[in-house]
Amino acid sequence: MQDQLTFAVTVGRSENSGLESQAKSWANQFGVKYLQRVSKGSLEFLCQQEQVEALLVATKTGPQIYSAAGTFFFHPSMAVLRLQRLKNNENDHFAAALELRPGMKVLDCTMGLASDAAVASFLVGATGKVCAVEASPLVHFVVSKGLQDYQAEDDDLNAAMRRIETVCSEADAYLRTLPADSFDAVYFDPMFKRPVGGSSNMEPLRPVAFEQPLALATVEAALKVAPLVVIKERGQKLLEALGCTEIQGGRYSRVKYGIRRR
Repeated sequence: MQDQLTFAVTVGRSENSGLESQAKSWANQFGVKYLQRVSKGSLEFLCQQEQVEALLVATKTGPQIYSAAGTFFFHPSMAVLRLQRLKNNENDHFAAALELRPGMKVLDCTMGLASDAAVASFLVGATGKVCAVEASPLVHFVVSKGLQDYQAEDDDLNAAMRRIETVCSEADAYLRTLPADSFDAVYFDPMFKRPVGGSSNMEPLRPVAFEQPLALATVEAALKVAPLVVIKERGQKLLEALGCTEIQGGRYSRVKYGIRRR
C-alpha cells in the first residue's frame, strides 16, 4: 500500500545546486527527509543507510523514483505509437471501447503513466476534457510533472498531454465527490497481479503503485458519474463479476475491455 511506503528525497550525484534547492522543496512538500548526496555511495546504499523503501530523485530530466525494482520516470510509453496509428486511421481497442470522439469528458481512474489518458485527450480534443486520477502520491507527482514538461517529437501528443487534468486520490473516494453525470465515460485499468509478457519496463512502477482490486461498489459509483464505464482486464469472468455485459478486444489479445452502461 502506498501510504505505508517510506521514502526520502535526494538529487542525482552529478546534478547542480539548483536542483538541490528544488529537491529540498519537494522534501518539504511531502514532509519527508532530504538526503545530502555525497560523491561516493549508490542510491541503493542510501536507501539501506536511511532505511527507506524508495527515493524521489531530482534530475535534469525531471523527477525519478528509485526503488529496489529499478528507476521509474515519466515517458509517453505506447502513446507515441498509438497516436501514429490513430493518425493512419488504424484501430485502437481502448478508443473503440470508450467510443471516444471530440468534445467528450473522460475520467481515467487509474492514471499510471497516463498513456491511455494521452490517447483520450488527443481524441476528445481541445473541446473535450480528460481528468486522470492517481492514488499514489509519488506516481502522481512524477507523472503530472512529466505531462507538463516532457517534449515529444509529436506536437499533437504534447498538446494532448498538457490538456490532461490530474488528481491525487483513491478512485473510489474521488468518484463519491462528483455530481451525477460529470463525465461521459469512466475508465479503469487496474494493475495486473502478474505483468503481461514484454512489460518489464513497468516493473519499477510496482513498488510505488497503489494496488487494490477493483470493487463492484466502485464501478457502481462510476455509473452515477457517467453513463458508460469501461474496465481493462485479462479475465472475462472478472469483468462479468463487475457487471460488464459487453466484452471487446482483439481476437488474439489476452487483454479485454469490459463495458457497463447505465
